[in-house]
Amino acid sequence: MDRIKHYYTAYGLTIGSEITLSYLKEIEPTQVDLTIRRGHLPPSPPWQETKLHRAGFYAQFAQEGPDRMWLNWPSLMGFMATGGNELVVDTRITDEGLLSLFTMSEAFGLLLVQKGYFLLHGGAIQLNNKGIVFVGEPGAGKSTTVAAFANRGVRIMSDDLVCIRVNEAGKPTLIPAFSQIKIWEKSVEGLQIARDGLDQVREGANKFSWHESVLFEENAVLLEQIFVLTAVNTSEEAISEVPKSRSPIELLSYFPLPDAILQGKSLKDHFEKSVAIASITPLYKLSRPANFVKLNEFVDYLITSLT
Repeated sequence: MDRIKHYYTAYGLTIGSEITLSYLKEIEPTQVDLTIRRGHLPPSPPWQETKLHRAGFYAQFAQEGPDRMWLNWPSLMGFMATGGNELVVDTRITDEGLLSLFTMSEAFGLLLVQKGYFLLHGGAIQLNNKGIVFVGEPGAGKSTTVAAFANRGVRIMSDDLVCIRVNEAGKPTLIPAFSQIKIWEKSVEGLQIARDGLDQVREGANKFSWHESVLFEENAVLLEQIFVLTAVNTSEEAISEVPKSRSPIELLSYFPLPDAILQGKSLKDHFEKSVAIASITPLYKLSRPANFVKLNEFVDYLITSLT
């Protein structure tokens, strides 16, 4: 406890951290669910290459069972997640913004997986007390879509890591992350978002963080719908429902962490959660709106249909 300098809340958890975590809600000192601290990492099993890419770097992954995982960004920083309770950060970097960026992305996701949450690579909003999720491949427009809703006063719940808890009754609940949307300059201009409320982020010279003026939903809500953003296609219906028999496999495609995590019991548990979610939550393919006018029309449509 003596090394804890900051107390935060995110993903429904209380966090005690030795490092500053930008954009998280800081709270008074309290009993914590997990800790984040600096330290030297013990030797890991052999590294495996991953598809994880952030700020120009690809990550490496290693594990000793589901409760001991390493994530390494060579020459930059390394992490070890243990039992869903502790994240150790090994780095010489002192830039707080960069530290926070890497800590609160895939590295923190390791803890969430260890705690039994179901994760998706996407963004989420709360609309009329219902949770709506947008997933897709990198560059599909997930953050831009979330920002379009935020620009209309809709509360956001996450951007990048979507966290879902499936309760004992099999009902999926959307867990709020923290108040931040990361968007490229083209989206800022297209959505006409005021720049005085944005900060530049380290992932790209033309990428911004929208934090201060965005509305954030702090309470968990039931998951209502999931949209898979696909390439622009004007020759087909913009929205089509995915058959429930195919939905679990579709959801597996958007796991945001190293694929090597999903093996043995971990794969079985993850697939069972995917089936539980797909059994009661409709999944739609959404052809990405061709321009910002079309995107705003989709925002109007969803706000109207769920009000």
